[in-house]
Amino acid sequence: MIDFRKMVFGAALTLCAMNSYATVYETELSAAHGYVETLDGKPGASGISIPGEWRDSNGIPMNQNSLTAWTDANACAVYYFHHPFGTVTSAIKMNVKQGTTAKFRLTVVNPNSPSTQIFSKEFQVNGTGSDAETTIGDINFKRPAYYRYRLECLSGNQNITRIRSFKFKSTTEEAPYLANYLSSPSVYLTTWGSTDPNAPKGDAYDWCFMEIMLPQESDIIGTYAMALGVLNGYMGIQMNGYTADGSPRHDVLFSMWDDGSTDEDPNLPEYMRAGAVDWDPLTTTNRFGNEGTGVQTYRKGPYWTPGKYVQFITNCRPETTSYTTEVNGKPTVHTQHNMLVSAWFNALDGKGWQYMATVRKRNSTTYFDAWYSFLENYNASTGQANRIAYYRNGYMRARSNGKWYYRNSVGFGHTDGGDNTGARTDYGQGTTDNPADRTFFMQTGGYTSTNKTKTTVALATDYTPVDTINITPLNDRVLTAIANEKARIEKEQLFVDNLMDKTGWEAIEYSSEETAGEGTNGRAQQTVDSDDDTYWHPQWYGSTAQLPHYIVVDMKDVKNVGGFEIKMGDNANRHIKAYDIYGSTDNATWTLLCSDDNAPSKSSFRVILDKAADIRYFKIVVRQTTATDGPFLRIYEMNVASGAVATAVNHITVNNGQTSANGATYNISGQRISEDAKGIVIKNGKKYIKK
Repeated sequence: MIDFRKMVFGAALTLCAMNSYATVYETELSAAHGYVETLDGKPGASGISIPGEWRDSNGIPMNQNSLTAWTDANACAVYYFHHPFGTVTSAIKMNVKQGTTAKFRLTVVNPNSPSTQIFSKEFQVNGTGSDAETTIGDINFKRPAYYRYRLECLSGNQNITRIRSFKFKSTTEEAPYLANYLSSPSVYLTTWGSTDPNAPKGDAYDWCFMEIMLPQESDIIGTYAMALGVLNGYMGIQMNGYTADGSPRHDVLFSMWDDGSTDEDPNLPEYMRAGAVDWDPLTTTNRFGNEGTGVQTYRKGPYWTPGKYVQFITNCRPETTSYTTEVNGKPTVHTQHNMLVSAWFNALDGKGWQYMATVRKRNSTTYFDAWYSFLENYNASTGQANRIAYYRNGYMRARSNGKWYYRNSVGFGHTDGGDNTGARTDYGQGTTDNPADRTFFMQTGGYTSTNKTKTTVALATDYTPVDTINITPLNDRVLTAIANEKARIEKEQLFVDNLMDKTGWEAIEYSSEETAGEGTNGRAQQTVDSDDDTYWHPQWYGSTAQLPHYIVVDMKDVKNVGGFEIKMGDNANRHIKAYDIYGSTDNATWTLLCSDDNAPSKSSFRVILDKAADIRYFKIVVRQTTATDGPFLRIYEMNVASGAVATAVNHITVNNGQTSANGATYNISGQRISEDAKGIVIKNGKKYIKK
């Protein structure tokens, strides 16, 4: 009688009476639920389409897809099947073109002992033009575990139409199965604490320090080693692939979640959103979503080296602000308490501490108490890879006495499927083999056995990593950040206050426009129609307009211009990458006003001219876009600000609130003010913070 309990294993589980003495159980598992590697073992390769599988209501991968498009003979297919103890007869079902052949090698190993082959066989499939089953051989499994199957095509890969599934026959009733997800578990070191009896309890700390390292073998696309998770924020290092010139994307990330979610409430008020106060010029800022929402800051490029520790330090300090809402029809001012969290990293490359950003945690008065760290794989196509990260020298500085305290105790956390069929428990966490290192490790992937060790290392007596840090310039940078934000807000308000009325403006020339494929949109005139919901798109229907794209706008009168605002919408695949803006009084002689080969990757950006210009006509020339599917672009609106916005001084000097003794004093808008005015003032061509 068929055991229907076993039907959850994806597709075909049948019983066959091979003889009168034994019942043979047959299981069919998808060949589309696996990975692509190069022949030398590099994960995340191309050259074979292995799309993965949909999962049923129990989370079990089904048999709906197939391996296809084996275009690269230097790629191989890799699978992990969980087998019980016993011997199975393995077979493979595939479609090879009629009259052709394909030759393969199948190798099976235990991931815990990858150098020892359990099974290896070369076999040939003669094509029939339809799905056919080829028996490979018997494999003996000595313990229940996930086993690695590596399928190479030795010849004839171009003859493969599809590989449908693997089939296993055994006298063991317990069926083989696939992992229910291809990515590997996330692992956490939680609640970093200290066994030092003198360490203050609770939120008594204003600085945290940590060192992390990814070894060369863990330099795999999709790896994120997070160092300090504090106050709804987190920072660490990522391997995000490679740039066009082949250099690695060894990025540094620092993010903060909102006090709410714009995914759930697109109209989440600003006073509940995390935001960047200030950031280094090399740091990019943007919003993130899908896993909660918030603000993200990052350095994109080769900012850390595999095998070398990266130091992180973070500071928090309180601020009090206010916001206004309408209550019973009347504007009401509310006091808000926030924490400003700042982050730096030091890649031990001789450059010292690199400032990332200062971000705002809304509605909080809590200082640092502890932190958490994690290691995760966010790329399912490399979910078979074994990643490991090392964590050491955790310290926190007490705000009461300015002393550092060593953090030597952690908790363990992880994501997996528990005891469910298809669960992945290939993770490890604990202390390294050498106690003198005082180092924790986290590991994920590889389909290896779980490895847990100690949660505590010896209490350090050497505080050199933090005692040698000069906190003063870091504190000064936070003060500068606060001043820069105030100046930026004032400049933004100045820009808004000086936007020109575009009534009567006309797009008189353009490289092309789309009049058919974008519905009521696509026209050049829609860049200056004062409607943020309409846009210009270069022609693509019938014939695709090539770069560069341009528009000439006639403002009808000569105007003193100080800046431009370009709005492009939320589709990051339709933004400007490189552009020039020209000005003219006669539409004949043009002067270059501004140019950028790497425009901000935002839905809109502003550019303030170095010097105000008297012009009637302006022309934007788009030389490159962010589109990956063609030379495409959308510009919803172009706004122009008067010359007043070009008069602002661009940099702030922190001078302990003191200004020079000579000269008049001005505010950020260029207006003369009294000598006793507070805040950001301009004197002798420099900005100062005056308290």
